[in-house]
Amino acid sequence: MKLFITGASSVLGKALTSELLKTNKASIRLLEHHRALPKGQCEIYRGDIQDFDFLVKACSGIDIVFHMAAVTHSSSARPYFEVNENGTDRLIAACQKNNVKRIIFVSSSAASKEGGSYAVSKLRGEKLVRESGLEWVILRISEVYGPNLDEGIAKLMLCVKTRPVVPVIGNGRYLLSPVHVDDVVRAMAAVLEHYSGKNDTLYLCGPEKMTMNELIRRLALIQNLKQKTIFVPLWLAKIVIKLMEFLKPGVVVSDQIPRLLCKKEYSIVHTQALITYNPRRLEEGVLSFSHNQ
Repeated sequence: MKLFITGASSVLGKALTSELLKTNKASIRLLEHHRALPKGQCEIYRGDIQDFDFLVKACSGIDIVFHMAAVTHSSSARPYFEVNENGTDRLIAACQKNNVKRIIFVSSSAASKEGGSYAVSKLRGEKLVRESGLEWVILRISEVYGPNLDEGIAKLMLCVKTRPVVPVIGNGRYLLSPVHVDDVVRAMAAVLEHYSGKNDTLYLCGPEKMTMNELIRRLALIQNLKQKTIFVPLWLAKIVIKLMEFLKPGVVVSDQIPRLLCKKEYSIVHTQALITYNPRRLEEGVLSFSHNQ
């Protein structure tokens, strides 16, 4: 099996590559973009997901494409659609030209019309994959946490640990399903190595759903802390984040609010019926790496 991984320089991409190299069952080609990848057991192709001619070369001789390259945080909607939608469209065309057998598309549990520009771009990417004529698997991943990750729940953990009061957007009753990065990576490897089905959407989420309020409470208990929260009205949160976007570009983006609040599907029953997938509970997952930090 010859595999091409886009988004290989991300934390998830590096972890997946490392996991697959343990089995030696695949010949791996990696897309290197902004950040250099270590030379070693993999072929490295340096280029841009929006460059069709490059993608045609990169997909030559490939059996399966694992597509993880994406813009996840931007103060402008344009990069989301240029990369997550148009880049996916060009990659699909390159796969078709090279008779690639299957594409595995990493999406988000937030992919929806209500989740902001990022969520819409991933939803459109999914539609392109479904209509591609290729065999496909879409992986909708929830809120990932773990070592080497410094956003999302990792930021929340630091906030709980270091601040006397944790700000919560809205009423805090919206749902999340945190999942450890290692559990996601093992599931990805299982899809590649053991899943023989095609044209399906699998959810890679945690084993439980919880509100933001419960998540903060449990993170505090893990660290033996008593935590207070302050609820920030949605209108005020939008103003503050807009101001922070202007003063500290890249720290937060307005698009994160609808992504956080939109309704998501978190059921892993279908996934567990198809592959071995037993994600750990929050306490076990956090303790597995927090002791080493």
